Amino acid sequence: MAKASKKVIEALTAIPGVGEATAKKLAAAGMSSKSDVVKAGIKGLKAAGITAGTAAKIAKAVASSKAKGATKKAKAVTKKAKAVTKKATSKKTTPAPATKSKVSTEESGVRGDQVGTKISAPKSVADMLKRVNRSN
Repeated sequence: MAKASKKVIEALTAIPGVGEATAKKLAAAGMSSKSDVVKAGIKGLKAAGITAGTAAKIAKAVASSKAKGATKKAKAVTKKAKAVTKKATSKKTTPAPATKSKVSTEESGVRGDQVGTKISAPKSVADMLKRVNRSN
């Protein structure tokens, strides 16, 4: 892997979103101009070691730049870049709250005639004894 020339690095850093480190990665992958970046597309940028989000931004910037050589492929790359960016920035969904478990009548100690009725807790020991005596 030969060291990229200063001229190539300057040409690549002229692309919006491309810094010196990214330019070195692109040069190492064999890209030396905007047209090379357009030809590589998002897949080529990712293969050069660029993250998906950054690759999408770079592809979009190159495709939308008003430089000579904007081709149909560049426009297609812009569409793909928008889709990747949208996918990367989509919000995470929160999981649905857990449902309460239902307890059977045998487990809860509720008599058959009490199923479906609201039962309040006894307010005192005397009230509890009255309920017990009534149920017997």
